[in-house]
Amino acid sequence: MNSLKRSIRSEMWYVLFILPGLCLFAFAVIVPLVIGAKYSFTDWDGVAPTAKYIGWDNYAQALRDPDLWAALRNTFKYAILVTVLVNLVSLLLAVLLDSYLKFRKVFRTIFFLPVAISTVLSAYIWSYNYSNGLPKLLSYFGVDMTSPLGNPDHAMTALIVISLWQGIGSPMIIYIAGLQGIPGELTESARIDGAGWFGAFRHITLPLLAPSVTINLLLVLTGSLKVFDLVFLTTGGGPAFSTQVISTFIYNVSFNSAKAGYGTALSMLFFLILVIVTIVQLTIFRRREVDM
Repeated sequence: MNSLKRSIRSEMWYVLFILPGLCLFAFAVIVPLVIGAKYSFTDWDGVAPTAKYIGWDNYAQALRDPDLWAALRNTFKYAILVTVLVNLVSLLLAVLLDSYLKFRKVFRTIFFLPVAISTVLSAYIWSYNYSNGLPKLLSYFGVDMTSPLGNPDHAMTALIVISLWQGIGSPMIIYIAGLQGIPGELTESARIDGAGWFGAFRHITLPLLAPSVTINLLLVLTGSLKVFDLVFLTTGGGPAFSTQVISTFIYNVSFNSAKAGYGTALSMLFFLILVIVTIVQLTIFRRREVDM
């Protein structure tokens, strides 16, 4: 009994070290989540000191809102395409830059640099490129181009290009770290046995890289689902609702339409979607890691 008390007393020191982090998490996450859940059941306009309780009306309205479903479709379209493209390109670059390529460290730095640029600056750079830089460059070749950000058919593709340019750096570094942790003897043995480069990559490298794939897919997908600043600064959700994602839709409802209660209800639903997507993704890929 005394040894158990001493063990508990010694473990209390570790609790003291994590206590500031727990307090910050509670203050920045738990408390706003609880307050938001409370206001989601009201008709609060975001300004008035009081709000009327209206029960589940906001949630019922959300399920019937066609604009919400359109924003969700745009969000998942953007997130899935960005996740697939970013991981494919970053994995390809990681394989190339983990080889004996000359100046590979310089190329790593070049491809990682856009990560260090803020999304705000990236949005302004690419908005200028789309509206002035690229049209002027193409005009020398006799090609007439208008900004794709103003075209409903091309605006989403233009946003995906920006996200691809800025988003490949971090996954590339994670893939390179994973590749450097794989013993070279395994791939060499596979090639000696006649597997070839692709066979060795498919049966040796890729299974051992599964934890890196899981981390990158999770980070890129959740980050893409929560995209706000890039869309807000480049298109504002337009033109013609073609790039309206759930985050910008919630912003417009809460602030531009003065329906903070309804906007908070949308945020709660979106939070639930993110939790479900994360759990499903982790379950699937952890199972695949075991199978590999």
